[in-house]
Amino acid sequence: MLLRIILSVFAAIILSACESENPDTAYNSDGMPYSRSAYDRGRLDAQADLQANRLILEDYGFSREGKQEFVEILKQRYGIELHRLDAENIDMKSFGHAFGYNEVAKAEIQRRFGADVIEKAQTEAKEQYRAKQGR
Repeated sequence: MLLRIILSVFAAIILSACESENPDTAYNSDGMPYSRSAYDRGRLDAQADLQANRLILEDYGFSREGKQEFVEILKQRYGIELHRLDAENIDMKSFGHAFGYNEVAKAEIQRRFGADVIEKAQTEAKEQYRAKQGR
């Protein structure tokens, strides 16, 4: 929920900053603007990484409970690296790249490990974090 709020605020800021419609601008299903060219580049970069047998996800860097546990579960159990982007410096190009990259990478991750593997890893990481905190 917090992520949706943050993304909505981000979208509003980007939209208000755009004086005219840029032909490179597209919108995802949540209404978030992104760069089409960066999206295409992200898809190509993910395909190249998959060809090199590297599983990587790009993460926007928003804080979450269990983020370190999540990184460890992905790496140790599935061989997936998490590249964190600086949430304070996300623009349409970095968001577009991550959006395109993750679209390709997540499809391969789900093909290899199951449709809900990322969500399960996030849930497990959150539970581990809370257990460590005594919650």
